[in-house]
Amino acid sequence: MVTDADVLKRWKYIAQEEEKLLIIIGGPGSGKSKLIRELTFQDGWKICEAKDLFDDEFLEIPRADRPEKAISLISEAIHRLNARVVMIDNVGFLFAPILNLNPIEMLKKLSRECPIIVSWRGHLEGNTLYFEHKGDPKYAKFTIEDPNHVMSLD
Repeated sequence: MVTDADVLKRWKYIAQEEEKLLIIIGGPGSGKSKLIRELTFQDGWKICEAKDLFDDEFLEIPRADRPEKAISLISEAIHRLNARVVMIDNVGFLFAPILNLNPIEMLKKLSRECPIIVSWRGHLEGNTLYFEHKGDPKYAKFTIEDPNHVMSLD
């Protein structure tokens, strides 16, 4: 079982990287959300829901322009949180086809500005990170260069 102490230990490694992104993965009910809520005791660590990083006007942006605009909008939302580390829960929202995003690339870019921890429903096989959605354990897949940026609760 992964504890908040395990995450903090791993975070010391992540904090030295250019991309300060830690992905906590597990299946439904594995404790991802609970774990990141437990980390809010850290000074300056704040949690938010992925959907709260967007305003209603985002959907008025032409679909082709959304990936580029999403980064600036989310960056502004993250800066408004005034956090040393932002923890994003329910990241599945970022996979909505209407948003037209590549969630992992977007999170990696954003983590260069502000350290990010996300809860991610899925699993890791070697260097392939899978996102689980609607019962499909391989709904989306991404290559991870450094598996140390992923912690599995399963």
